[in-house]
Amino acid sequence: MDIKIELIQEPHLEFNGCFLHPDKKTGITEYGPFGRTDPALHPEKIKVGIVGTRETNELCQAWIEECKHYIETDKSKKEEIEPEEFLDEDSDQVEPEFRDVLVKGLSPDFIGLDGSTNFNSSIVTSQRWISTFQNREAKAIADIDNSVERVERVSDLLSSKIEQLATDTPHPDVILVTIPEILLKNSTSAKLSNGNYLDLRRSLKARCMKWGVPIQIIRENTLRGKGKGLQDKASRAWNFSTALYFKAGGVPWKGHGLETNTCYIGISFYKTEDSKGRSIIRSGVAQAFDYLGQGVVLRGDPFEWDSDEYGKTPHLKQADACRLITNTLNEYTRISKLPPKRVVIHKSSRYWNKRHDEYNELDGFIEGIEAVNPQASIDLLTLARSKIRLARVGKYPPIRGTFALIEGMTPIIYTHGFTPYFETYPGVHVPDPWVILERHGDSGPRELAKELLALTKMNVNNAAFSDGVPITLAFSRMVGNVLKEVDPEMTVRSEYSFYM
Repeated sequence: MDIKIELIQEPHLEFNGCFLHPDKKTGITEYGPFGRTDPALHPEKIKVGIVGTRETNELCQAWIEECKHYIETDKSKKEEIEPEEFLDEDSDQVEPEFRDVLVKGLSPDFIGLDGSTNFNSSIVTSQRWISTFQNREAKAIADIDNSVERVERVSDLLSSKIEQLATDTPHPDVILVTIPEILLKNSTSAKLSNGNYLDLRRSLKARCMKWGVPIQIIRENTLRGKGKGLQDKASRAWNFSTALYFKAGGVPWKGHGLETNTCYIGISFYKTEDSKGRSIIRSGVAQAFDYLGQGVVLRGDPFEWDSDEYGKTPHLKQADACRLITNTLNEYTRISKLPPKRVVIHKSSRYWNKRHDEYNELDGFIEGIEAVNPQASIDLLTLARSKIRLARVGKYPPIRGTFALIEGMTPIIYTHGFTPYFETYPGVHVPDPWVILERHGDSGPRELAKELLALTKMNVNNAAFSDGVPITLAFSRMVGNVLKEVDPEMTVRSEYSFYM
């Protein structure tokens, strides 16, 4: 069996001053976000509104003040102290001793989100952008026996407060929703009679789209620095600040090596209900991304799917696939001012073709692309987790970027694994690679794998080195989850800052 293994080099990101670096935090620390290269992509002031109780709002304002300044990481690990080189031969065996050392490679210090740092962007708050509700209101909702009613009442309460700020003039750029633990204890989700779940986070995101101001949900315990699995303070500040910067219209980093005129599309499906309460399936284009990480979201038309006849995984009819991609690319063209020269589509399911009669989505997607730009290059991929594992000599898993072509099998790429930049594996579980299960189009497997690796660094919802999941797939599920809660008459925003 012929096996070819190659290491694809870590993709870089571009920051202010054309500075290239593989790490988001280092790039912003050294030169600042990419948005600073263009005033249209950089908010010098981020106007922030706050919703919560008097206490959670006070905690949030304290956290904002902290994030304006330098925060040293408090993440540490145990390190064994080396014994003295020469010990007296008659001495007893010395028990190993350990000391706490800061881990600044994986968790670098936070520089501060302020005009005086390389972020060059300041958070602005005002009393007119603060809306409060009483503790007794929260307690009264928490005491409701019916779980569905509890979630609905919490959503009603918070939505009404968000509306006050979002519809005021002038309104903030982003609204922080600080939810007290008494409301989160039993009110984050509830099972509906049809077997689906009503989710508080999704419901809030869906209901608040119509007011045109993105929201950011923060737990009370997170503001207090409590909670299981909570990241160190510096990492929380990095993630909070980059997400806030993006939601206010900034571009934290640019994907270096991603083609400027390429549209990256992720497609997902989700179940919801129509206006009569009937269960339907919608196709949701989670994102149409460009090299800046800017995305647009489109909701597809509803359709019925007979799982008994065709299987559990839904597929589009040829005409529906064509219309979905045409609409997506037209929206992309409207924003980008030019149609894409190349279109890449990622799905987690196979592409049905002519053998499936009217469900020939493969030709439908191609027709949709050609309707917008007949000359565009095309790459249609099915991505899945591979059952194949590669072993590496030593204690660490394969290096992130390991690409393998195995005779008679589909190509695989490790987007998570030992990371040379950190000189360690920043994970817990054994990483599983991605397999390019199916591909149609113009590019070779290595070029596609290299692109996948770069797309794992485009998540602007946090400042992690990479997610291990291409942005097209990572957010397709997130967007689908929010769209589940969007009723037919509700506003659907195309900007993906309303879904993250």
